[in-house]
Amino acid sequence: MFASAKLAVSAGLRQVHISADEQWKQEPVTVQNDPVDRTSTAARTRLGHRGQGEISTGPDAVSHPLSDPGAAGRVAPFAGAAIIVLVLVLLPPTSSDLSMLRAAALLTTIVIAAALLVPWVRLPAWCQATVPLSFFAVVALLRQSGGGAISGYSPLVMLPILWLAIYGSRTQFRLGIAATAVTFVVPQILVGPPLYPDTGWRGSVIWVTIGLLAGSATQELVTQSRHRTADLAALGAITRALSANSDPRPELCAAAELVTGAAFTVLFEPHLDGTLMATAGTDGVDLGLRFDPRTHSCATAQAWRTGTRIYLADAAVDPYSSKLAEHAKARALLCQPVTRHGRTTAVLVVGLNESHQHAPAPALYLVELLAAEIGTAIDRANLVALLAAQSRRDSLTGAANRRSWDEEMNRELARAYRSGAPLTVVIIDIDHFKAYNDTHGHAAGDVLLKDFVTAIRAELRTGDVIARWGGEEFALALHDCDLQEAQTIASRLLNVVPSGQCCAERSDCQHRTNPSPGPRHPSSPVRARRHGALHSQEWRP
Repeated sequence: MFASAKLAVSAGLRQVHISADEQWKQEPVTVQNDPVDRTSTAARTRLGHRGQGEISTGPDAVSHPLSDPGAAGRVAPFAGAAIIVLVLVLLPPTSSDLSMLRAAALLTTIVIAAALLVPWVRLPAWCQATVPLSFFAVVALLRQSGGGAISGYSPLVMLPILWLAIYGSRTQFRLGIAATAVTFVVPQILVGPPLYPDTGWRGSVIWVTIGLLAGSATQELVTQSRHRTADLAALGAITRALSANSDPRPELCAAAELVTGAAFTVLFEPHLDGTLMATAGTDGVDLGLRFDPRTHSCATAQAWRTGTRIYLADAAVDPYSSKLAEHAKARALLCQPVTRHGRTTAVLVVGLNESHQHAPAPALYLVELLAAEIGTAIDRANLVALLAAQSRRDSLTGAANRRSWDEEMNRELARAYRSGAPLTVVIIDIDHFKAYNDTHGHAAGDVLLKDFVTAIRAELRTGDVIARWGGEEFALALHDCDLQEAQTIASRLLNVVPSGQCCAERSDCQHRTNPSPGPRHPSSPVRARRHGALHSQEWRP
C-alpha cells in the first residue's frame, strides 16, 4: 500500500473516448529540424485564465477592437480626428457643394455611432472591418465637396489605413489599401477634369504607396509588440504552472495550449511496460491513450525514438493523432521530445490551429521552452513523489512506518466511529529475532524481515494496513473485522513466517455498533510493547 507513490493527473479534464487500440495506418512522417516559417505565428495567444481576453499574435489573426473592453478608447482618437476635419470644413471659406458636405457629416456620424453602439460581440469578427472601410466613402465625399483633387482632404485616407494596420488582419489591411486606390482612381475616371485633372493619377499613386508603406510598417511593429506580450504571458504561465502543485504536468500542458493558441496539447511518458501513455493533457484529451513506440510509426513514436522534433503540416496523415486532431479541429501537429541529460523522457504533442509549410518560429520557441521546463518538472515531480513515499514507509521492508501508521489509524478509527464496523489491531512479534541475527548475521535478518512482510501482505485484504512498529514488531489494522475473524487471520499468518521461525501475536478488537456523538479521532494512538503484549487503545465516546 505504501511501497510506491502514484503520481496524480488532472481530474478535471474532460474526456473523449478515442480508442487507443484501433488499427493504425502505417503512414510515413517527415522529420524537421531547422526550417521554420518566420513570417507566421500561432493563431492566438490567451492571457491569464481561459475565457479572459485574447490577444492576436499574427497579422492573419482577426482581432476584436470594437467588441473587446476599451473599444471607446480605441475609437476616440480616430473619431476626434474626423470631427476636427468636419469642424474645419465649416470655417470660411465654406464648401460650395453643401449636399456632399452634409452627406459626409451624416455618414461620419453613422460610422462613429455604429462603432460605439452596435453589439459587435454578436457578429462575426470580420464585420468590425466595415467601420474603417466605410470611412473611405467619407473621404471621397469630403474631397468632392471641397473641390476635388485640390481639396486637401486626401491625407484622411490614413485614418482607416492606420486602424486596419493596428487592429485588423493582413487581409483586412490589404482591403484597406485597395479601398484607398478606389477612393482616388474612381473619381479620376468617373468625374474627371476639372475637379480631378489628368495629372491627378500621380497623387493617387503616391497616396496608395504611402499608405502601403506606413501601414505595413505599423502592422509589423504591432505584431512584434504582441509577440513580446505573448512571450511575457508564456513565461508567466510557465511560472504559475511550476508553482501550482507537486505535479505540474497538467498545468504545463494547459500553459502550452495557452501560449501557443493550440487546439490541444498532450504529454506522453513511458510506462513500465515500455509503452508511451498520455499522462496529462488539455480539454478533449483521453488520458487512457497508449501505444508502443517500438512498433508504431506515428509522429509521436518517431519523435520518441529519434529525439528529434517532428512537424506535420497536415495532422490528418498522422495515424495516432488524426482522430484527436479532428475532434479538436487541429490542422497541424508538432511533436517535441522532452530530454533530460541527453535522454528522451517524454514527448509533448501540440495540435496547431493553422497549417504552414514549415513550423511557425514563435510556436517552436515557446514549445521548446515548455519542453525544457517539462523535463525539469517531471524530475521534480518524481523526486517529490519518491520523497513522499519514503517518508511514509519503512525503507527495509516497504511496510508503513510509524508516522504513516498514526495517520492510517486516525482514518480507520474515524471510519469505525461513523460506520459502527469493528476494527481490529494485531501486533506480531518475531520470536528470538536477536538470536537469529547473532547466528546468521544482520544481512540474513534483513532478508527475514522483508520476506516476512511479503508473506503477510499476501494473506491480507486490500485496504488492510501493515506497519513496522519497531525492530521485529509489526502492527496490522484490519478494518471491518471482528475478533473472531482476526484470530482466524492471525492463525494463518503464524504459518507463513519464513526461514522456519515462529512469532507471537496479540489482538484487540474495538466494536461500536451505536456510536454516540463525540470526537471523530482517538484521544491517543495505539501503543504496544515488546514480546507481543498489546495495550488497549482508548477513545472517548
